[in-house]
Amino acid sequence: MKKIFLFLFLGLFFNSCNSYLGKKLSKKSAEDIDVTKIEDACDCVEAFETISANFLDVYGNKTREELNELSDDKKEKIKKKVDPLFEKRNEVNEHCRKFGITYKRFTNGQTCPSYKDLSKNAEKLEEKGFK
Repeated sequence: MKKIFLFLFLGLFFNSCNSYLGKKLSKKSAEDIDVTKIEDACDCVEAFETISANFLDVYGNKTREELNELSDDKKEKIKKKVDPLFEKRNEVNEHCRKFGITYKRFTNGQTCPSYKDLSKNAEKLEEKGFK
């Protein structure tokens, strides 16, 4: 009987860990965005949503003012993570202008599936003092 409970416990434990790890590992990254494969406004909105989510991950729950108060070492670590995001955002921004979408103006993509998430992320970034 003990072996059955141990087997069930281990099965549930590994299943819950795997699902958490699966979600964590399958999270979209700005690094994965291939600008040459962006073919329409919805692709642009999705790319900006991914980039904005990555910015939020890096900044955490800190505001711009709180980040300015960090030690120089911590600021440098954040800068190393944020600089590639800015580069990717600028690259996507240049490409998506032809669809009438930029990281500041993306209302042309209101019908896209990622639009609501992008709007929420943009609002959070603005509340934190980033934009």
